[in-house]
Amino acid sequence: MKNNPEQCISLCGLIQPRRRPVMKRAVGLIAVLCLCLTSNAFAAADGWASANGGTTGGEGGTVVTVDNFTDLEYYAELGATPYIIQVSGTIAIGTGVLEISANKTLIGIGTNPTLVGNVGFKNRDGNIIIENLNITNPYEGSSYDGISLKQDIYNVLVTKCTIYDTGDGAFDISNNSDFVTVSWCKFHYTPSTPDPGHTFACLVGSSDSQEDDAANLRVTYHHNWWTTGVKERMPRVRYGQVHVYNNYYNDLVAGGYCVGVGCGSRIRVENNYFNAVPNPWKDYYSDVPEHPAGHIGWNTGNVFPGCSVPTWATNEYATIFTPPYDYTLDDAADVQTMVQAYAGAGTPYPPHWYSGPYGDFDMDGDVDTDDLETFIGYWLDTYNIADADYDASGRVDLAEFALFAQNWLSGL
Repeated sequence: MKNNPEQCISLCGLIQPRRRPVMKRAVGLIAVLCLCLTSNAFAAADGWASANGGTTGGEGGTVVTVDNFTDLEYYAELGATPYIIQVSGTIAIGTGVLEISANKTLIGIGTNPTLVGNVGFKNRDGNIIIENLNITNPYEGSSYDGISLKQDIYNVLVTKCTIYDTGDGAFDISNNSDFVTVSWCKFHYTPSTPDPGHTFACLVGSSDSQEDDAANLRVTYHHNWWTTGVKERMPRVRYGQVHVYNNYYNDLVAGGYCVGVGCGSRIRVENNYFNAVPNPWKDYYSDVPEHPAGHIGWNTGNVFPGCSVPTWATNEYATIFTPPYDYTLDDAADVQTMVQAYAGAGTPYPPHWYSGPYGDFDMDGDVDTDDLETFIGYWLDTYNIADADYDASGRVDLAEFALFAQNWLSGL
């Protein structure tokens, strides 16, 4: 969406600055906004996926749209060439595995974009983003995960996906994989799932004997929703440093558990909402002398309506690992509403003004030049604009610009 330059210039009437420096800032703001820039809004990595140089996926690469497996496979597996692959409609992978190679972004567009089958990765590749996709795998057996991330895969962000009804795990991470963030995803199963007794969600670490995973398997789970039909592994961890914060758990299968504390695990649990779950966390240490015990630490911000804090585990929050990245904890009391509204494919991200003034897109406390480029991208775009469409008009226009300019000039 491009705006008429005369229309942009007329915005001077919206701003009545009192000092010359402010006028210069306003004129500069308008001038930059009126440049004919183009921008695509894709997810930015946070959590562990922001470490080790960060995760950018196919940023800067060619944008292609695919609606069949032949094209999807071609671009997704095309070496290290950056591509932003827009997935449209439903694409059947079949009983094989899609092996995504380095520097790729897979992002669903349109109505109900869905991959049916096992989404995997080329061994020892990384820098991959998967966003806004429904993923299911209707085949029964141990080879039929929704997403299989194993064999030295690094720097992966999976966000805004709905993963459901898989023959094995919904999303498994193992075998020296590292620097992964899973955010704003929804996991669920129905009675017609391939194996109703195996409704397990997220495994981290495949074997007690794979002790070299202790140097890897750094994973962040935040603002995810584990719900109807899920029984176990939300996540279940061996080794690794796993950060679990601001997630919502409800309507789980009786007899199951949320967080599984396996051998060598180091799990940090913060401000989650465990809504009447069978067991917020469970001991999965096998008590074999040659294998180290697991460790879990939780803060006081978690809530447990209809259930209670397990008594078997020592709270090691004071000594558990500290994440090397910045993050903001939402109050657990707000997580139920927030995650149900915004987790999963086809939903927007929560607007940034939930946590601060309109225009502070990077949420650093100020509306400034760092936010201007982001605003320009939204101004020129017609989709994925919910984070900037303050009045919900379906476009980012003069109303939003006036608010942005007001907050900019007010020093917010």
